[in-house]
Amino acid sequence: MTLRQFGSTEEAIRVLREEEGCLIYASDLNPASMDVRNLNWDVDIEQVSSNDDCLQRPICVVMGNEDRGISAKMRELADETFYLPMCGFAESFNLSVATAITLAHMSAVSNDVQAGSTVSNNKSKGPLRPGDLDPHELQCLRLKGVLNSLAQKRMGKALLKKEGITLPNSLYN
Repeated sequence: MTLRQFGSTEEAIRVLREEEGCLIYASDLNPASMDVRNLNWDVDIEQVSSNDDCLQRPICVVMGNEDRGISAKMRELADETFYLPMCGFAESFNLSVATAITLAHMSAVSNDVQAGSTVSNNKSKGPLRPGDLDPHELQCLRLKGVLNSLAQKRMGKALLKKEGITLPNSLYN
């Protein structure tokens, strides 16, 4: 996962939308919000070849603060706002539960034709699709994950150095 900081909501949305082509879906308990099950999670933006391959537009999912939700500015700038339907007396899920439910829904509406789905043309559908990382990039991400999972962050670097292995500092962040 790559973390970036922005000076304002407007700057973050501009970069995500204009430079990265993202749709912005924000969780929000307002009357205009759409049920998460009714959102269009499968957004193909262009045919990229004559064999019906399409590029999928990336989706940025914004989850609000547990107490205050999303800001008015985020509500205004989001392409869609959504809510998670619930039963019972609670007004909302806590942030970690709401995020887990949203991600589980995204996973459920995604399918991989290779694994037996009925989507035509052997194409994956939904917001979660197989990536296109080359093997070296994938191994670097795995290594970064392992290094960041160590209880003492400096331990991984020290162990590798002991074996004569030096890695770029970017793998330790």
